[in-house]
Amino acid sequence: MEEVTSNVNIKYTTLTDKSGNDFNAVEVDGIPMVIFPDELKNATHEEHLKKVKEMKMRDDDVIICAYPKAGTHWLWEVIHMLNSQSTNYKTDCKEQQMLEATDLAVIDREKSPRVLNSHFWLRHLPKQMFEKKTKIVSITRNPKDTAVSWFCHLSSMELHGRLQSSFKDFIDMFLFRSVPFGSWFDYVLEWDKFCNTSNHPVYRLTYEDMQENPVEHVKSLAKFLETDASDELCEAIVDACSFKKLKKADTDQKIDKLGLQWKEGASMYRKGKVGDWKNWFTVAESEVFDQVTDERMKDCQVKLKYSL
Repeated sequence: MEEVTSNVNIKYTTLTDKSGNDFNAVEVDGIPMVIFPDELKNATHEEHLKKVKEMKMRDDDVIICAYPKAGTHWLWEVIHMLNSQSTNYKTDCKEQQMLEATDLAVIDREKSPRVLNSHFWLRHLPKQMFEKKTKIVSITRNPKDTAVSWFCHLSSMELHGRLQSSFKDFIDMFLFRSVPFGSWFDYVLEWDKFCNTSNHPVYRLTYEDMQENPVEHVKSLAKFLETDASDELCEAIVDACSFKKLKKADTDQKIDKLGLQWKEGASMYRKGKVGDWKNWFTVAESEVFDQVTDERMKDCQVKLKYSL
């Protein structure tokens, strides 16, 4: 991979769909991202990004890297439970350990072992991650369900302006223009290349495989993290981290320190299903999406599943 430097190029930009609807974003080294509310109390975006690249990593850190809506919350809770050898939920929200969403002073106060997470691209991540070979968990979700979930998220959440696009226009942005956090295809391909050309410790999985074989993956994650988790604990973690229980815990136990604002009835947790895209795409839209995906991902080693 290219050398990660401390130089950061940032500008505020506007993403526009084909109907003329605008969405405000901040462009970081060429990648548009959402503008998190109150994320940087003591620094500008540029200062924060430079600090992220220079941040000190601990030997027992682990970081979850994923495109938005791929299952980061799910894995974050699972890994915390494996590390704590319990099925107790974290009271903090996962954004408190999210590199792009939180002041680094907050992240620095977290007790070890930290479970960091990010939607950043490789070029934005801390240099010490690569120097110290920090353990990475990388999860990928099929692009159709990702597009649906990301559309619903952006349409329901106040992030310096709610997305006003129709789903039809959002698909066009997802395939041919740009959406917050950039091209799903380029992001997945960049990580695929990294995993296939480096000896960095990475645990790779897909959202669909985690849905289909959760106990198997939790056991494998325990080995990857070098935690002494019994089969009974792994099964209990799978149960505690079911979609319904995580959604309930998010409502009953989490402290939302970012002050995220949602449209009435909406939350971070929507359906958590594989194949919901079938309720959104027309036949014609699905065919175009498949054509683009087949061409873009023909050399990618990640095997995409659209149903179980």
